[in-house]
Amino acid sequence: MVQEQILELTSDTLFKAFMVSKHTNRLKARMIHLITGIDEELLLKAEYQSIELPAKHDQDKIYKSDVIVKVDKHLLNIEMNTSYYPEYKIKNSEYAHIIASQAFEKGEKYDNRFVCQINLDDFDVYGLDELIYEIRLMEVKYHLIEDKNYALYHINLSKIKNLCYTNDDRKELVNILKIFKTTNIEELDNLRSEDYMDEAINEIKRICQDDRIIGLYNAEKVAKKEMNNRLDYAKQLGHEEGYDEGIEQRNIEIARNMLRENAKVPFISKVTGLSKEQIEELK
Repeated sequence: MVQEQILELTSDTLFKAFMVSKHTNRLKARMIHLITGIDEELLLKAEYQSIELPAKHDQDKIYKSDVIVKVDKHLLNIEMNTSYYPEYKIKNSEYAHIIASQAFEKGEKYDNRFVCQINLDDFDVYGLDELIYEIRLMEVKYHLIEDKNYALYHINLSKIKNLCYTNDDRKELVNILKIFKTTNIEELDNLRSEDYMDEAINEIKRICQDDRIIGLYNAEKVAKKEMNNRLDYAKQLGHEEGYDEGIEQRNIEIARNMLRENAKVPFISKVTGLSKEQIEELK
């Protein structure tokens, strides 16, 4: 029997549509709570946005975010990362610090806000076969944490597919994370358990049947395939320094394809991270 395939939730288009949907709020609150320990009831009031963080100076690069989560005075950034490259950890750390620096307003006390970045990585960033890597700023010898209100998490999605845990909390988190790695309807339905899982699964099915989302998803896949071929060729020639430019060009190609699908500029900006001005110039 042929299993009905679903769109990849790790894609930019699907991930952002999933993360900003109010129908997945209960699952997201549970997932973030299990990773960070932030109060789940508080997280149910969270606001999810796909935005870009402003540069401090005109000459600085703009930092594109997958999803920013704001709740109370807490600020979280959730990133979906599908491929590893040599500078990933350095750039990721730099990006996390930019987010932290943007989180505090003048005159605000630092001890009443939690700032963190959650990376959903489709690879094992440290190669130690762990599910969660929690990064803190601490003193090396005595492991004294310098700032308890700042943390960076790497979630190893590549470990998820066939992973089972007996520990109740870890088992629940694994079940939630498996949503991002399902490839067909049968796998998705097998994850049904709590009400929040049912709501999220129903929303994934709805998103995957949305003609507009399908068009944007297909445009993204074609553009990424074309650009990945160019990046592979550049690496073979030893031109790895052009990786950033390649990523930017890939986003431009995605934006062009989305414009052909008559997608609106604000939505294209959310998916690609390009500014509205950059997108308008592509028309």
